[in-house]
Amino acid sequence: MQVRLTLFLTAACFVAGAANAAPIDLATWTAESYQVINGHPNSVWTVASGGTSVSQSVNGQPTMFYSDFTAFGTKVTGNIRSGGADDDYIGFALGFRPGDSANLAANYLLVDWKQATQTNDFGLPSTSPGGAALLGLAISQVTGIPDADEFWQHANLAGTPASSGVQELARAATLGSTGWSPNTDYTFTFDFGPNDLEVFVNGFKQFDITGSFANGTMAFYNFSQPNVTYSAFDVVAGSFPPGEVPEPATLALFGAGLVGLALLRRHRKAATSA
Repeated sequence: MQVRLTLFLTAACFVAGAANAAPIDLATWTAESYQVINGHPNSVWTVASGGTSVSQSVNGQPTMFYSDFTAFGTKVTGNIRSGGADDDYIGFALGFRPGDSANLAANYLLVDWKQATQTNDFGLPSTSPGGAALLGLAISQVTGIPDADEFWQHANLAGTPASSGVQELARAATLGSTGWSPNTDYTFTFDFGPNDLEVFVNGFKQFDITGSFANGTMAFYNFSQPNVTYSAFDVVAGSFPPGEVPEPATLALFGAGLVGLALLRRHRKAATSA
């Protein structure tokens, strides 16, 4: 997979297609978790009556709650809110497929947010060395079956197959070194296609990645953070704004090997000539 990356440092909002947004019934989604970490209980996802929100209540292993639709060609918006009982990871995955928690060929994007920097070394079944998880919002590529320490550090570490791990691609434009605040609602918007993923938080563009992506579901992600609620999600069958053309890459990321990274400049071109 070749990935080109752009970060935007100016505010922008999605407005096109908002009137056509349809609410998402979370009662049709499915929970799937990685192996339970020694000393941690199983994750628990609970959907509220009516299917408008879901909460994850346990401090446990990396866990997903994935959609019943594939994410390509969709624009999804919704809220995430975490209580103040801990300071760990909340977030999302794009391109996650059912069974990927045990799939050596898994390949998806992870958007996760740590409230505070923390060092830890997880017990079995994680066999990788411990290390630091940095505060802030980041986007990473997940391949194979990472263990808990690899999810924690956004790293490919000894202890799992060489094809498995987590490779951080970028920190968010303004939230890359800022933790989430407890008991605060954040509105995320994702516009995901085969060649572009745009991520907004509270209307501000934090990521824009272009490349060639694997299709799969959208998933809510949680790692070691209890009392997190995802709510009021809706979806539009959308497309990217007209006239946006990425400039050629100066450096690229390649596949599971991921041998390089560059920040690209990207600009909007007028949809019609002057």
